[in-house]
Amino acid sequence: MGSTGRRVVRTARRSAALTARRLGWRPADERYDGSAPYLLAFPPTHPTDPPGPTVSLLNDTRDQCNFGSEVLTDGLVRILRDRVPGVTVEPIPSHWMIGLDIPVIYHDHARGFRVPSARYPRVADQFEAVADLWDAGAGGPGVAPLVERLRRADLVFTNGEGSLYRDNESALRELFCAWYAKKRLGVPTVFANAMVHLTDVVPILPGMVRRTFPVLDAVAVREARSLANLRAFLPDLDARLIPDSAFAFTPADARDTEAVAAVRSRIGDRPYFLFDPGTMPIDARPGERSALHRIIEALKGTDVQAVFIRKDLTDSFVEAVARETGSVYVDSVVDYREYMTLIADAEYSVTGRYHNTTLAGIMGCPVLALATTNHKVHGAVDMLDPELGEPFDGTDILPALDAIVARANGFRAERDAWRRRLTGVSAARHAECFALGDLVRDHLQGSG
Repeated sequence: MGSTGRRVVRTARRSAALTARRLGWRPADERYDGSAPYLLAFPPTHPTDPPGPTVSLLNDTRDQCNFGSEVLTDGLVRILRDRVPGVTVEPIPSHWMIGLDIPVIYHDHARGFRVPSARYPRVADQFEAVADLWDAGAGGPGVAPLVERLRRADLVFTNGEGSLYRDNESALRELFCAWYAKKRLGVPTVFANAMVHLTDVVPILPGMVRRTFPVLDAVAVREARSLANLRAFLPDLDARLIPDSAFAFTPADARDTEAVAAVRSRIGDRPYFLFDPGTMPIDARPGERSALHRIIEALKGTDVQAVFIRKDLTDSFVEAVARETGSVYVDSVVDYREYMTLIADAEYSVTGRYHNTTLAGIMGCPVLALATTNHKVHGAVDMLDPELGEPFDGTDILPALDAIVARANGFRAERDAWRRRLTGVSAARHAECFALGDLVRDHLQGSG
């Protein structure tokens, strides 16, 4: 294994250890159940007498190795604890929905993760037939623990993080589980924190959404583009917009650590911007030939440093470009609170990720966004300030080189104004996102 491989493994181990510390759990030996920490309930911060309700959190994404997957669940738990007295949150981890085909997306490469084996419908017309199998105990050996977690809840909160787009496997399974919890188990169920981009390309999800959403107690999406898209496909659905749960965090949550101090010492006194590529492919060929190399060189100019942030292990390919451009490559920042501290003083951020865009806004940092396969990043920009500009296409970025540099220079020239503008918007989103907790509390009371 080369030095890069060893560094990736070390960072993955540190990230897993951080998660374990946050959960108050450590494996006893190499044969441990890697899913165990993600199945532990969040106890109430202030127990009540009689005990408060139990909310089943379907699709808890803390098992995934990226800032967004962690911050949105932590934010959601914060919101529920604030709004629902005595609540216990019992998670159903995302790897139960997604599976382990791509272990690199998970902490510690999914070491020791266990996924219940279950049958799921492939199209909406199979919902009833598969539900009959689940009811009869014939839906696969893993159905029982999943159904039990749904059944014993007072309410199921389906976390819509991940794209409701085309034939996304996790979305198909989440929709069926939400429908099953409500229709077959009679448990109040809400679907929220979601990005929805239904299309007529591989149109599997529209039928499942039409089958599921009308029977649920509530549906909420996290940005306006998703709401408009959902209304185009289900015009009579009573859906609402509630900002993403990551907005539960504020600049006061940023964390200055030894890892952050080490990065700052490498940057020195130069102004800097942060870069991470997002999930879309980008031309990053070695040998100083790539589009990414040219963009970074143009943005750096003569006085600005580029800081490449690699949290997701799939982004390791950018290390070579960082080296070629004399930039700072960072794989030691593994907590989103550390990222918040670094981005607070950046001139701007270049990112193709939804929650990195959101965290930048919370800290008052303008974002030069890169588009993804759907309107997710566009929606994130809209929720902060449309004047940040339309996301650029990272797969065809060279024609936009001059526009990108001009936008970046504009951010630098008005940096203080952007800080005030974005922190003000984020403070408003912070207040609004706690409506997620109100939604849960109201439906718990309505079912009591």
